[in-house]
Amino acid sequence: LSVTSDLGLTMMESNAGSDSSYSFSSVAKIQVEENYIAKRRAKDGAGQPVPNLKGKVYDYYVQSISQSVLKKRSLPYIPLGTSRRHGLEQVNEELQSFATRDPDPASAIQVPTTSSIVPPPTGSLEMSPEPPSPGRKDSILQIADSPHLQLPMEGFGVTVPAGTQPASPRPGLVASADLFEVPSPTHLDLGNCYEVLCTAKAQKLGHLQEAAYKLMSDNYLQVLRTPSIYGRLNAGERELILRRRMKGKMYVAVADVNVQEPGLHTSRLCYYDDGGDRWHHLCHMPPEVVSRGCAMCSMFNYLFVVAGCEGTGRTQRPSNRVFSYDPLTNVWREICPLNQARPHCKLLVALDGHLYAIGGECLYTVERYDPRQDRWTFTAPLPHDTFAVAHTATVCDGEIYVTGGTLRYVLLRYTARSDSWGVSPAGGGKDRTAEMVSANGFIYRFELHRSTGIGVYRCSAKAKLWYECAAYTMPNLSGFQCAVVGSLVHCVGRHFHIRFLADHISPRFGTKELQPFPSPRGSLLSAVLVLPEGGTAQTYV
Repeated sequence: LSVTSDLGLTMMESNAGSDSSYSFSSVAKIQVEENYIAKRRAKDGAGQPVPNLKGKVYDYYVQSISQSVLKKRSLPYIPLGTSRRHGLEQVNEELQSFATRDPDPASAIQVPTTSSIVPPPTGSLEMSPEPPSPGRKDSILQIADSPHLQLPMEGFGVTVPAGTQPASPRPGLVASADLFEVPSPTHLDLGNCYEVLCTAKAQKLGHLQEAAYKLMSDNYLQVLRTPSIYGRLNAGERELILRRRMKGKMYVAVADVNVQEPGLHTSRLCYYDDGGDRWHHLCHMPPEVVSRGCAMCSMFNYLFVVAGCEGTGRTQRPSNRVFSYDPLTNVWREICPLNQARPHCKLLVALDGHLYAIGGECLYTVERYDPRQDRWTFTAPLPHDTFAVAHTATVCDGEIYVTGGTLRYVLLRYTARSDSWGVSPAGGGKDRTAEMVSANGFIYRFELHRSTGIGVYRCSAKAKLWYECAAYTMPNLSGFQCAVVGSLVHCVGRHFHIRFLADHISPRFGTKELQPFPSPRGSLLSAVLVLPEGGTAQTYV
C-alpha cells in the first residue's frame, strides 16, 4: 500500500492590482498492489507464512482545487441540494447547464493546471486577505476528515465511520469537484463520462450519475481498456457497471453463417423467445465476420467470433481476425487478432474473464485473450502434441475440459492456476460427440447416434465417472449446437429444436419440440446473450 500526496500553490495578480487571486491544489494518489497477504499459522511450534488472501490492484486519484478572489463577480452556480425533476429530460438539462455555462472572462480565473473554470463561493465575495498556504499535513488531514474525498478499500480493513459529515470548507475555499465544467458539446460520451460522473456525485445529481454509469456499462469493453476511466473507478463501481450490463433476460442466440452467398444481409443473428416459442431477428452479420470454420462464444454479454478461413476458392486462406458484437449498442468491432490463424478451433470462456481459443486444423497450441489488455497470449499447449479438430470443450468448476473429434477417447483437463493439462479416459465410443456442456456441477456429453438419435452421458467434475443418463429418439439426425440457460440445455439443429433439463436427480429431454431455427442457409453457431427487457434505450458511442 503506497500513498502519495502532491501539493501545489499558485498566486496570481493583475497589473491593476485589483484582481488578486489565490489558487490551491491538492492531489492524493493511492495504489493497492496485487499480492498475497501472509497469515501465520502455528505448526510444530514454528510459525510458517501461508498465502491466505489475494489482493487486487486499484489505483485511486483524488484532486481538490480551491480559490479565493477579491473582486466582486457573478457566475452561474448549481447549489447543492436543489430540487430536480426525474427522467431523461432532466439528465439532458443537467448536461446542457454544465456545458453552456458562459462565465464572465473578467471575473473567472483560469487555473493553469486544469481546464475547468472554478466559480467563487456563495455568500459575500469581499474577503479578508488570503489565508496562509496549508501544508502537506493539513491537506492530508482535510481529506481524512472529509468522507466525500475518501475512497472505499474493501478487503483491506479500511472503513469510513458511519454518519460522518463532510467537513465544512474554509471561508474562501471551494472544491472544484463540486462544480466541474463538462466540455462542449453536451453529448455524454467516453471522453467526458468520468468527469461527468465526478460532478454528478459531488452535486448529488442522481439522474446524471445513472446516465454516466449506463454509458460505461453499455460500452464495457472500451471502458475496461481505458485506464483513465476503469483505473479510477473503485471496486464497487466496477462491479456495478458489469452487473448492470448483465441485467435482463438470458436468451439463446444463434448465428446463421452463410459462406455460400456472400453479401450484407445473407448471414444473420437471431435469438429465441421461450415465452412465445418464436425466433426474433437481432442483427445482420458483416461480411468480414462471415467465414468458413469460424467459432463463437459470449463473455461480459458480448459476442466474440474468431474467423476461420477468408476468401473463396484458390484464394481462400486461414484468418486470425477476431470480432466482437455488443447487443446493447448493436455495434460490431474488430479486436486484437490471434497470434496464429486457427480454423475450426473451439472458442470458450473460462474463469477470470478470459477467452480461450483451443486447437484448430493441425494445431495443438492454445491462446488466451485478456480483454483489459486487448491481447492474445499463448498458454500451455495440448499434451503430447495432440492436435484438436472437430472437438468440443466446456468449463466446469474453474477448469476447461476438451474431448471429441480427434480426441475421441480422452478427456483433457486444463487448470489455469498451474497452466497445465491433465489426461483422463473419456469413456467415449464409436459414436461422434456432437457437443459437451456443463450445468450444476456436472459435465454432459451429447453423442450423435445417426440410426437412433441422441445419447447423453454425464459425469461429475470430481468423480470423473461417465454414465448414460438420457436418450432422445430421432433418426437421421444431423449435427446440432447446444446452449445452456440456467438448468436448460437447448439443442438447436437445422431442422429441429429440443430442450434438455440438467436436473440433479432425473436429467431428461422435454416432451415437446420447440420452434426450429427459421430457414437456415448456412452453418449454425450458438451462444447465450442477455437482452434488456421492455425496450431499454441503448447508448451509442
